Amino acid sequence: MAVVINGRTYELVTIVAKQLGVSWVTLYRASKAGKIPYIRLGGRRLVDLEAAQRFVATQYRRKTAEAMKRVWAQRKRKQRKRKS
Repeated sequence: MAVVINGRTYELVTIVAKQLGVSWVTLYRASKAGKIPYIRLGGRRLVDLEAAQRFVATQYRRKTAEAMKRVWAQRKRKQRKRKS
């Protein structure tokens, strides 16, 4: 159910999340925080498709990579402590 308003395409959060390979909760929280423009239509949240793609490409993947680096660093520290 895509809606075009002022040249911007809006789509349901769940559909966009499936297309981009992220959870709908991620896009919902980003839209709630103001990082992705959205509209409410009949109790449903529709997000700007292009803005969601930019968000996932620039911010979401970077945050995931940074979190994984922290996890791996913690694991290395634990392994070093076990060896000593």
